[in-house]
Amino acid sequence: MNIIDLVINVAILFIMMVPGVIMKKCRFCTDEFGKGISNLVLYIAQPCLIVYAYLSCDASFSDIWLGCLMTFALSFLAHLIFTAVAVPVFKKAPDGACRMLRFATIFSNAAFMGIPLIQAIIPDPTAAIYASIYNITFNLFLWTLGVKLCTDGLEHMHNDEDCDCHEQLSAASAVSIKKVVLHPVTLASVIGLILLILGVNNATLESWHMAIISDSLLMLKNLVAPLSMVVIGLRLADIDFHGFFKDVYMYIFLVLRHLALPIVVITVMKVLGLFLPISDTVSLVIAIMASAPAATSATMFAEKYDCDAPYVSRLVTVSTILCIATMPLIVMLVQLK
Repeated sequence: MNIIDLVINVAILFIMMVPGVIMKKCRFCTDEFGKGISNLVLYIAQPCLIVYAYLSCDASFSDIWLGCLMTFALSFLAHLIFTAVAVPVFKKAPDGACRMLRFATIFSNAAFMGIPLIQAIIPDPTAAIYASIYNITFNLFLWTLGVKLCTDGLEHMHNDEDCDCHEQLSAASAVSIKKVVLHPVTLASVIGLILLILGVNNATLESWHMAIISDSLLMLKNLVAPLSMVVIGLRLADIDFHGFFKDVYMYIFLVLRHLALPIVVITVMKVLGLFLPISDTVSLVIAIMASAPAATSATMFAEKYDCDAPYVSRLVTVSTILCIATMPLIVMLVQLK
């Protein structure tokens, strides 16, 4: 992959944020507008992108099952590595900040930033398939570990007469499993795998005179990149950075999220690659997803579980800005032989 192309595409994604910033600063939209766009991307555009990726794949299931398995295993391992480091490092941070520093370090913006970037710079259609597998692992950790991080110690923070914390924790545990199974990315990946196993692809649809289906999916999946960036732009417009850059934990977070931990993941992949058949596409997908900025879902989780939402919003903003410099560097490292 040409690094210049990567830098250009990352810059293009950033330019796509500008309309969101303008709309929010000029009060052309409300907070509900951003939530509506997020839902459109999450429940419609991203599933269409994933299903279309499977339809665009000329290879059979027997050709890519090993790559899918490697992607799942490596993405699982990457999240374990991030967790093993993030949990003890921020142990002494203030409670609300501690929980969200851990959350933002572990979870990358794999869906809103990683998938559009992979779609733009990797021509291999299997890359989007592997990205969908990574997101299954991401959601598995998000709705289990992520909920645990945000609610850890919650039962000790309030008395029963003040709030229904125990009920909230029980509901979170029940909902988390449902979210993993019924998440749009998971469902779209299952549908895509079924189509791949059955041998249904774009060529098949054309032969059945049903190309209108693939064309519709193509148009909808093209919404992912611009709308995802608009949503991020809407959130960037609300951030107040007063006194933020005096926070030492923020610098530790940025080093871990953007450099140290992605480099550890790449090193582990290279070592495992000496013994396992890890393809270049799989390695590239894992590297891009692991080096993406902090997940925008961190803000939503912080608001839901009262974990200092303004603070984590600033973390996500700085992380998103910084990735334009660090992601090309990480991709260069993963391509070194």
